[in-house]
Amino acid sequence: MAVTSRPFPSLASRLKAALLARLDPGLAIPVEAEKNAGILSRSLNFLTTAILGLLEPLSVAYGNGVAIRNWLYETGRLKTYRPPCPTVCVGNITAGGTGKTPAVILVCQLLREMGRRPALLSRGYGRRERAVRVLTAAELEALGPRQALARFGDEVLTIASHMPDLPIVVSQNRAAAARAACDRFAPDVLVMDDGFGHLRLQRDLDILMFDARSPFANGRLLPRGLLREPVWAIQRAKVAIVSRTDQCTPDQLAATDEAIRLHNPDITLIHSVHRPTGLRRVSDQQLLLLSHLSAKKVLAVCGIARPNSFFATLSELGAVVTGVPFADHHIFTKREVERLVARRQSGGFDFMVTTEKDVPRLLNLSRDEAQKVFALVVQLELIDNGAERLGKSLEHAIKR
Repeated sequence: MAVTSRPFPSLASRLKAALLARLDPGLAIPVEAEKNAGILSRSLNFLTTAILGLLEPLSVAYGNGVAIRNWLYETGRLKTYRPPCPTVCVGNITAGGTGKTPAVILVCQLLREMGRRPALLSRGYGRRERAVRVLTAAELEALGPRQALARFGDEVLTIASHMPDLPIVVSQNRAAAARAACDRFAPDVLVMDDGFGHLRLQRDLDILMFDARSPFANGRLLPRGLLREPVWAIQRAKVAIVSRTDQCTPDQLAATDEAIRLHNPDITLIHSVHRPTGLRRVSDQQLLLLSHLSAKKVLAVCGIARPNSFFATLSELGAVVTGVPFADHHIFTKREVERLVARRQSGGFDFMVTTEKDVPRLLNLSRDEAQKVFALVVQLELIDNGAERLGKSLEHAIKR
């Protein structure tokens, strides 16, 4: 099945796409061919090379800052907080795109299966306030969609949709969030979402997510690359979950495993795939079978780090896909939603499909149009006894 993309309307958008491709090939967004494409390609290559060259000194400064900060924590010059219960962190060493949110959901589910009472700590990426917030089912029901997004962010709302009774505390200050969670809910284990570099909060287990196709992106630190910390920081982790192993060759997967073990030979390495399980209609949350996609003409809309993976998945499920990518965590304006609806109607598309993380950001859908919009439900599946090995790592970490 063919996957097409919308043309970028401006040179700035095309330059952004070219920069993303240089930071990590997996982030590349296809652009429709046009006249003078060769000249445009050479011009973009020159501009991206110049911009990345200017970013190199900033990456050096950033790396020095990270090294100093880590040293201050390691030597005790910066204080840390030890929660009264065990803490598990699920994080990235790169800036997004590994499929971490399904992993957080899986870890919380495994802990519950072990008889534990987890509470989740999240920074609430993209939210518009800084106060410590506690998400409960009652509060979520009382808030409107716009208020909920501003207060908690799309990732937290996605997790809450899968585990509505999971206690969630949101704050950039994870130590403050941990105190609030322990005071309010008395959990026996804390799960910290996306906090690998948040050293102020001590943890008993670090789980790192890696994309099998490009575990370290271009191997450079922010902003020249996508690494949040130097690769030797992998030494702090005890478990590595390699995602999207079904989207790379056996040789690529072996190279990724070898690269991770090079920096931490003792790490527990687990392979995983993101497995689609159904389609959820936005209007009434009804869950439909994946066969509903077969031979359907679909307008695929997403604002995630790796849109190509989403489009390819829909195509593999039998849909005829036209992909419309937006920036990661993009909040859709009323005008953009109107244009997407008009395109779906005029283009003869059967329906629109988006990701679960995009649903909270599609704020301006009418009730009628929401009946034609579906979210692809995806869960993280650990393969080769991965669930058993992750369970053992969790059990060992939370014994204290």
